[in-house]
Amino acid sequence: MNHITKLINLLQVTRLMPQYGYVLGGIKDPSNLAEHHYLVTMIGWQLARMAKTAGANIDIEKVLGFTLIHDLGELFGGDISMPYAKANPEARKYAKLFESENHKFLSKFFGGDQEHFNKLSAEILNANSDESRIAKIADYMEVTHYKYFVGKYSDKDLNLAMAKIQKMLEDMKDKIAKEELQKFILEWSKEVGVGQFDQQIRLMIEGE
Repeated sequence: MNHITKLINLLQVTRLMPQYGYVLGGIKDPSNLAEHHYLVTMIGWQLARMAKTAGANIDIEKVLGFTLIHDLGELFGGDISMPYAKANPEARKYAKLFESENHKFLSKFFGGDQEHFNKLSAEILNANSDESRIAKIADYMEVTHYKYFVGKYSDKDLNLAMAKIQKMLEDMKDKIAKEELQKFILEWSKEVGVGQFDQQIRLMIEGE
């Protein structure tokens, strides 16, 4: 069997892998890894294009690579909530080690791209490039919006996400990307959680 076919078979499991970290937030039927990866990729793609259009030196394909695999190490478990990770840094450390070990196992399903996958997965864990930071920002945004979507959002969720996003922005090397994303994140932070989700969608559709 071709390695790509094996990889596709394995990736189907993401449809069934719940994001258990949401349980502490009172979400009884949390989203799965496939849904999360798709939405983070869409957000990351738009953020990268925004920065690139403004003149930033951003590799959009690399951003997409990061967003598509950023939580793949959680395919067999290991997801913990942001509040718990903040309260128990030791648990977060072990969760990251578990995820890193899973990456090693998963890399063999990428055939000739094994080294490329290993490089991407190591870089997204450490977020040491502007592209990986954009992917991380997209991740934090999606987590916050999901809680808003299911009616479990609070100001604490935004504050926690914003603290992590601001750290990513502070470390960005490309000045144009940093400036553009800072402006957008400020606007986003003012909009998220304003009113009920269904009301916001209705107003957007009606053009109000």
